[in-house]
Amino acid sequence: MLNRQLTAHILNNLRILKAKNPGDTYYDEYLKHSEREGIDFFDQYHFATLRVVLHKPRRILEIGVRTGLSICNMLSAYRDVREIERIVLCDIWNDGFASPEIVKMNLKALNLQVKPEFIIGDSKIEIPTLEGEFDYILVDGDHDKIAALNDLENVVRLCTKGGVIVFDDISPYGCNLLDVWEVFAERHKDEFIFDYNLKGKGTAWAEKL
Repeated sequence: MLNRQLTAHILNNLRILKAKNPGDTYYDEYLKHSEREGIDFFDQYHFATLRVVLHKPRRILEIGVRTGLSICNMLSAYRDVREIERIVLCDIWNDGFASPEIVKMNLKALNLQVKPEFIIGDSKIEIPTLEGEFDYILVDGDHDKIAALNDLENVVRLCTKGGVIVFDDISPYGCNLLDVWEVFAERHKDEFIFDYNLKGKGTAWAEKL
């Protein structure tokens, strides 16, 4: 029942944003994943919503932002976004379609009055210079296996105690990155508690001890 409610909430957000930005096909893809998995469907949007309800992260970092659907869905779960202290969004934004301006447009469409910090550039270069700690970190950028592992390694130092690193697209319906996650988990098994769910594109998470 909970998964159904979460999926309905997420789909409603995606429908609103699809109307604002018809060129984005993610809503259509999301429907396909949802129909395939049925009531068991679970992805990083579900995880983020639950994390907000249970833990209310105050400092959020995303690598791989595109049009901002992930951050929009996550923020829509807060009772009051003024609880959030910092949001950092990192993407190269070089596909000629997505941009920080579209992210801002989507945030406005859901009446999410926040002012993220935008880092425009390659995460492999930008994230090692980023300062601060974050209690929610999404790694969803370059899906090349070497680059994805590099992003995961680069955010370890930025994750606060009790915070979580989330990794997307690990299943065959995503980008088949489960092996990357397993390497990362083996390297850091004494620092984090690891888990994952493959009922969708595949979502993995690691909570820092």
